[in-house]
Amino acid sequence: MSGKRLLAVFAVLALLVGCEEEEIEQNNLDGTLVLDGALVDEVFDGDARKIGMVYIGIFEDFDPEQLGYPYPSTGPRVGDQPIGDALPYGGTSIGVYSYGCYRALACNMLTGRYPSLEDVLEVNPIELEDGEMVSAETMYDQCTWYYGWNAIEEFSFVGQDDLDFQKNDDGDYEASFRAWHGRTPPGARIWAFADNDFTSCSPDQGVVNRRYGDDLNFFREGTNYADVLNFPDKYVTDGDFISSEPPTLEADKLDGYEVRIDYLKD
Repeated sequence: MSGKRLLAVFAVLALLVGCEEEEIEQNNLDGTLVLDGALVDEVFDGDARKIGMVYIGIFEDFDPEQLGYPYPSTGPRVGDQPIGDALPYGGTSIGVYSYGCYRALACNMLTGRYPSLEDVLEVNPIELEDGEMVSAETMYDQCTWYYGWNAIEEFSFVGQDDLDFQKNDDGDYEASFRAWHGRTPPGARIWAFADNDFTSCSPDQGVVNRRYGDDLNFFREGTNYADVLNFPDKYVTDGDFISSEPPTLEADKLDGYEVRIDYLKD
């Protein structure tokens, strides 16, 4: 083999060594979120159906002084962002935005909050153009038309057995969570907040409408913004609930964490 060919072989081998794939360990993280019942009593008169979307993130560290309320530590501010990226390792939510078959409910309701359609309408009354209030029966008909559901058991946003929060003996509200496929380095912190006024939902994103009404209008069903855990401060507003003492991840421990939300942003 000529010297030039031999050098070419060594060059290729060097590139292959340099391109060795780096494996980043990812794990599922399990725990329980505990929402202080006193906050629910103060803000919602004890009505857990009104608890907003709860976001849970795994962050490098915690900086309670940065913004004047409990908040993850962040990287440097870049461009026109008002604050640096919190750089989450992963996260999840308790509840997801769900389109409740009427435009009036877009970005206004979640899964895991309502036992029945009557509960939905008690919290979110809907008035039609003719002044008539939507009944549970009318809503059932609208949803079966819009989604093609055939029975109440198919409704994704109602069901006694599908409620996220259960009241414990201390009067607090508990919900289990799993953060899928995230990094879990020891020393990281699990921080959470409840977006009680749905600031984190974009009505211009999400699934395109599945059916067209008489006006033939195109619309989106609404869903959360993609950067909520990167820039929570954009979405945390007065009246939201926040965890003030986020637990710290321990080596070789991937479950049994308790994240307590006990701070009211005002």
